[in-house]
Amino acid sequence: MTTSTTTTSAAPATDGGCPGADPRQALGRSIGMAAFIWGYPLVETMRTCRLQTMRSDGDAAAWHADIDRLHAMRRAATDEDRDIVTPANDLLYTTGWINLANGPRLLHVPASARHDRRYFVLALYDAWTNNFANPGLRTSPADGETVLLVGPNTPADPAWPAATRTITAPTDLVWLIGRIVVGDASDAPAARALQDAIRLDCPPGTDIGARPAAAQQWFGPVEDTMAALAHRPADAPAIAAAFFTNLCQCLADADLPAADRGLADWFGRARLVASRQFDWSHLDAPLRDGLTRGLQDAASLLEQASRSQVAKPWASNLAMGNYGTNYLMRAAVAYKGLGGLTSDEAIYAMADFDADRQALDGRQDYLMRFETGDLPPVDAFWSITLYAADRFLYPNVMRRFSIGDRTPGLVRDPDGGLTLRIGHATPADTRNWLPAPADRFYLILRMYVPRQEAGTWRIPPLQRQNH
Repeated sequence: MTTSTTTTSAAPATDGGCPGADPRQALGRSIGMAAFIWGYPLVETMRTCRLQTMRSDGDAAAWHADIDRLHAMRRAATDEDRDIVTPANDLLYTTGWINLANGPRLLHVPASARHDRRYFVLALYDAWTNNFANPGLRTSPADGETVLLVGPNTPADPAWPAATRTITAPTDLVWLIGRIVVGDASDAPAARALQDAIRLDCPPGTDIGARPAAAQQWFGPVEDTMAALAHRPADAPAIAAAFFTNLCQCLADADLPAADRGLADWFGRARLVASRQFDWSHLDAPLRDGLTRGLQDAASLLEQASRSQVAKPWASNLAMGNYGTNYLMRAAVAYKGLGGLTSDEAIYAMADFDADRQALDGRQDYLMRFETGDLPPVDAFWSITLYAADRFLYPNVMRRFSIGDRTPGLVRDPDGGLTLRIGHATPADTRNWLPAPADRFYLILRMYVPRQEAGTWRIPPLQRQNH
């Protein structure tokens, strides 16, 4: 999940690499490209934190809540929700931004045994988007638990309240994304009851209410850099100024992974360092120009990297959620859908192309058939969600945004297989139909609590019918 709203690629930069170019510009371009790919997830995390902890006209918006407070979405996402891209349509979300610089926090995980073992996970993410812990149905005791969350630099204190276990976060800023599976309207009350049992407490004597300084003192428009470049390419110098200023301020709030220290030292050659006083105007003109061009190069690379490079019908990555030094994958996930789970909790597969390696387009009619006994191998549930090119759910008269093992009314084939129909034109029988826009779209298959064989299971490709 993230808050960007475009998939149009940024214009690639030109020249700057030819013989005789100013070496300061060349330095800036090299560092600008690498620093954008490396730092984009951190900046997006902090930007989303600011958006979701900022009130407008005195009222909290759909996903908003104060820092160190949980907010429960009481219905599944629809096309009307435009705050977060690529939301799942079969979950109730409970989200919260936690600043452990304010002190430890107590997270109360519900007793799944009291809620019919309904699937849920309270995913915890650090400021770099790593999914470092997943309390919930899969990992917590059936009678629930109390987790003490502490920051990376917080010394142990015997006065801390009792807890089932202690989790030390890699960064002080933690994003909690709770996911609770929900079905139709008749199932919603039971899902909400589990949602109500999730609690976040601030132990006595701890502070509350302070956002990270980088979120509090955001520089420039609160917008996704990728969207800004695509919509206003002529404003690239101002967009670069905002991004690199916010990056330096974010670095002052986020612990640096040990493996990244050498890279961070290199970025310092272009004066990109952890600082709350970074001033873009103090850089010399060739360096500013080089950083701007490098940012444009990186944005083009990132947009390209977010799509399958070999036009595979389905693409997935089992390293999602715990990226290490795979900076390009981390940035691509942040761009396409901030907040991915690790593969032991869920496997995500994305389809941009059909079986003939042609881009998916709703003007075509597609069939996707699961052979008898060959449904997605999961211990929780699976679903396929359709997204328009803008990465939001597609509005349609059926109000159907996803289809999966809990979709009511699905019809099996005579041999026991399952065939789904996907396209814009309304078929005579809509029971197994997933509506699509009359242009480009993509799909995400989510497999929750995947079995061991899920990593190598072959996902059926979409077969185009009206050639």
